[in-house]
Amino acid sequence: MLDINPGLMIWTIVSFLILLAVLKKAAWDPILKALDERENGIRENIETARQARDDADRSLEEYRRKLSEAQSEAQNIVAKARQDAERVGEELKTKYKVDAEALIDKAKKQIDLERRAAINQIRAEVAGLAISAAEKVVGKSLDSEDHRRLVMESLKESSN
Repeated sequence: MLDINPGLMIWTIVSFLILLAVLKKAAWDPILKALDERENGIRENIETARQARDDADRSLEEYRRKLSEAQSEAQNIVAKARQDAERVGEELKTKYKVDAEALIDKAKKQIDLERRAAINQIRAEVAGLAISAAEKVVGKSLDSEDHRRLVMESLKESSN
């Protein structure tokens, strides 16, 4: 067993080299080819995942930018609505104030007209009473010219 047999050793080396050549052709090349294909597939998957991550990052950034713009626009809309409401409120307040002042002026004019009408009516009644009293005192009836003259004199006296 421990004898070295050179013929057996040569045949063993030749068999090993033949087996090695057969294995290289039959197994090693397909294994290396499969490993290369798998490495390329993994590389492509990593690149696809990297691109997908970059796309997701860009989409997220775009979403954040649009959200920020929408919030800014919403704040602008709310601020404009407040300004419009304040402006409309001021316009209504001014309009109602003008309307109230016009109504007060109209009421004052109406009161003044009615006061003057009442005064004129009272003066006419007083003049009539004065004429009646004068007729009784004088004992005679006055003509229309005398009536007019007496009424005018009494109106002038009462207005002073």
